[in-house]
Amino acid sequence: MYAALAFATLLLFPTRAAHAQPANDAITSATVVPQLPFTDTISTVDATTALDDPNCAGNGPTVWYSFTPSTDVDVFVEANTFGSEYDTTVSVYTGSPGNLTQLACNDDAVGLLSRVVFNATAGTTYYVMVGAYGSGPGGNLVFTMDLTTPLDVSVTIDRKASFDPAAGTAVVSGTVTCSRPVLVNVFGELRQRVARHFEIVGFFGTDVFCESEIPWSATIDPDTGFFKGGQAVVTATAYAFDPNLGEFDQNTQQRDVSLTGK
Repeated sequence: MYAALAFATLLLFPTRAAHAQPANDAITSATVVPQLPFTDTISTVDATTALDDPNCAGNGPTVWYSFTPSTDVDVFVEANTFGSEYDTTVSVYTGSPGNLTQLACNDDAVGLLSRVVFNATAGTTYYVMVGAYGSGPGGNLVFTMDLTTPLDVSVTIDRKASFDPAAGTAVVSGTVTCSRPVLVNVFGELRQRVARHFEIVGFFGTDVFCESEIPWSATIDPDTGFFKGGQAVVTATAYAFDPNLGEFDQNTQQRDVSLTGK
């Protein structure tokens, strides 16, 4: 009878699946990144937070990695948590345990996942801390480090555009390309000459998240008059800023386009 009762209790109240505490739970046992690219997939469900863990948008359950390049890195080093299954943060430090200097900190670069980019010098040890946002729980972590190129963005403008005869608005489009994942602001103007001394002008702005190449489009309300069928001129600028490095880049293009009715 007692055996049956115990079995029934197990069915009703199953025990929590056991997770091993990560080997790199503390900075003093940080996982060494031997070379790039590097990827590690672990569970941080049972990771802990040390009293001296730094703060980067909180410091819920943390794990640590260390990277010491043998030669100067000509391009940037990127560390990210893309593919992870919980709300992460990533931060980078130099110094020694208990006496760290923060170089970068990021939360929510893409959705709830994080990414930092930093310069690396030969012989310097860089500690990378992956934490859960706030004091939230850990989960399945996918951690990646690799080299990344300097920020570079460019914009193109499609030759054909459209206009709405009833509203007088126009839609222009094109493509943005980028050297690494970044949020890009595309802004500009559309000008159409309808008389010798009169132009219809409208301005636009839109944001796109570019990973390598992505289309963009924008609807333009004219300041005066209605856009009509025929030729017009589009000027578009793509601007991107990487807050991790304070790095920005922009590119401007101008093109004659043909407006056709919807």
